[in-house]
Amino acid sequence: MRTDILEYHQFYRSPLGGVVRDFITQRLTDAWGDGCQMAIAGFGYANPYLETFTGAARRLALSPGSQGVIRWPGRGANCASLVGETAWPLPDACLDRLLIVHGLEDSPDPQRLIREAWRVLADDGRMIIVASHRRGLWSMIESTPFAAGRPYLKRQLNALIESAMFRATKWNSALYFPPSKGKLLLRAARPWERAGARLWPGLGGVVLVEAAKDMMAPVGVVRSARGRALRPVIAAPQPTRRDGVQSSG
Repeated sequence: MRTDILEYHQFYRSPLGGVVRDFITQRLTDAWGDGCQMAIAGFGYANPYLETFTGAARRLALSPGSQGVIRWPGRGANCASLVGETAWPLPDACLDRLLIVHGLEDSPDPQRLIREAWRVLADDGRMIIVASHRRGLWSMIESTPFAAGRPYLKRQLNALIESAMFRATKWNSALYFPPSKGKLLLRAARPWERAGARLWPGLGGVVLVEAAKDMMAPVGVVRSARGRALRPVIAAPQPTRRDGVQSSG
């Protein structure tokens, strides 16, 4: 069962969630800049991170059906939609970049999920997965969404993406400071993060992998007839709350 989208929404509106967003966003900006003229999608709950790609030609927020969806962005045309876990309403090779955040850990079939990512990415596209780290504090303390679902070690994540016909091009990590809501610890988060990255590089709360498609893989395994038949649809959600949030119920 996936974490309800309301939990992510509330977490990222908190002071702790804001600090988390800033640290992970820095890693994403280092990798992709402002997303200049690229088609970028996020799967899971990537909404706070998609906002950094202000130069993108197109941004889409894809929420798995059992999680629920929230209108995104807050102003302008809606770019968020509910999608099937492993059947996204997008044509083959339509994305330049794909970001998976809070999307892998709760997945009932991680390999099929990553294969769907392979299908929608262009041949020279890139994917970044931000996954909870099994050895980090954030996967052990149940006060944040990073403790939900299945955390990963680096080798486990690498084995998964290779089995789905990707190859890792860059590894990174983040969230070395403790998952505490205390004001003093939050003020010390930045120096703690710098020290952790230097002294304990294997103990971050999340592991990030940038991956490219392995073009030597047999395409027929991934590009199913059903996948080719899907048409791109970004449906406007039907909010049931004043803030525009549609819960999974």
